[in-house]
Amino acid sequence: MANTTIQHLMNRLRKVAARDLIAIESFVAELVQTNAISVALERRVEKTDSCPICGAKRIQKWGKSNAGTQRFNCRDCGKTFGATNGTAFYRLRRRALWTRYLGLMGQHISLRDLQEKHGFKQSLSTLHRWRYRFLASLAKEPGDKLAGLIEADEKFFRTSFKGSRGWRDGNAPQQRKPRKRGGASQRGLGQEQVPTLTAMDRSGVIRQVRLPDLKWLTIAGELKSWVEPASVICSDGNLAYKTATIQSGCEHIVAKGRQGHNAAGLSIGRIDAYHRDVENLINRRCMGVSTRYLMNYFGWARRMKQHKPFGNEWLVEMLLS
Repeated sequence: MANTTIQHLMNRLRKVAARDLIAIESFVAELVQTNAISVALERRVEKTDSCPICGAKRIQKWGKSNAGTQRFNCRDCGKTFGATNGTAFYRLRRRALWTRYLGLMGQHISLRDLQEKHGFKQSLSTLHRWRYRFLASLAKEPGDKLAGLIEADEKFFRTSFKGSRGWRDGNAPQQRKPRKRGGASQRGLGQEQVPTLTAMDRSGVIRQVRLPDLKWLTIAGELKSWVEPASVICSDGNLAYKTATIQSGCEHIVAKGRQGHNAAGLSIGRIDAYHRDVENLINRRCMGVSTRYLMNYFGWARRMKQHKPFGNEWLVEMLLS
């Protein structure tokens, strides 16, 4: 019956004038935006074609949850699962608030301000858990290649076990004396800091990773997989970048050496500005984050830097990924 009604509506629309179609298009777009969660979940249902547990294709619809989410049954392994399995929204309640919460993440509003100024009545622990659920989807590195003029540099962040219960449970994650706030007592790699590598090109593509060490083989190996051949990599004088450019078939330009700026007038100013934004987000606005979640916040900063949409668009992106 529903299919017949839709087909009848489509036949009627074929006879509508072009000027009226524009008004209908605007109305439908607004309607889809209003019902973004329901539309995105329905698209997720249509996309689900295999069992996330055993990978079999023989699945069938198996009723709905109390929240109205479509469930499936696998005929091979006999397990049941919901349409949101494997997404950040699995078993997440209050779906009417998802879109508004995701939209406000683009402005980085503190959790307490979400309660006091934006009407979220959930506890701070719930709002915090939502943030980490959604940020986890940004930790995955994009597959876009860097090309053209590429800037690359490392950045150190304080090692942090913020939120760890190890000290309370008698299993301290790090044997050290209590310390005051502030920078590390020694520069460079050590137990007090973790290194990260960032590279970006002029088109806005950003790649970043947490490094286990600063060996030239490690840096060159990461960078080689990111760049397109015949690109130009601008960095500091670290020999790892020179090695990476040779392996990738690229040209290497040192941003600033003993003789001052290079002849081409190139610098790594863009990546320095991006690192300042990341540092401001992590160390000031969020007052420090645990090292284990560092790349989640790098992904958050990357999304804001690239001016990618939050809200409905991000919700659909997470459900359909």
